[in-house]
Amino acid sequence: MRILYLEDEAIIALETADILRDIGFVDVRVAYSLDGVTKALGDDAPDVALLDINLGHGRTSFDLGRSLVEKGVPVVYATGYSASSLPGDLDAMVIEKPLSSQVLERALRAALGVDEPRQAAAGR
Repeated sequence: MRILYLEDEAIIALETADILRDIGFVDVRVAYSLDGVTKALGDDAPDVALLDINLGHGRTSFDLGRSLVEKGVPVVYATGYSASSLPGDLDAMVIEKPLSSQVLERALRAALGVDEPRQAAAGR
């Protein structure tokens, strides 16, 4: 599974990218800015996207999220603020920072339509 992870704080991005790999994402594409998304993805579309909402300097990831959803890519937003900060026209899951592996896994599995936790599936 390929995931696009957009996070403007480098330390948070590195830590969360490790968590994403630990929960089963083999191809984690990290972008630190909206401009970096194209570089991180190249011509490849992600299977799912995890987008930090606030990217500094008054920029948000909402337009990118809309574009990805139009292409059929499920999006999960992450924020250090209230989950109610999502504009009304966006219908996506919002998770609050700090991000734990359990919260990330549940949110991303829900976005992908996968019900069963990885650990339970591995135990069969």
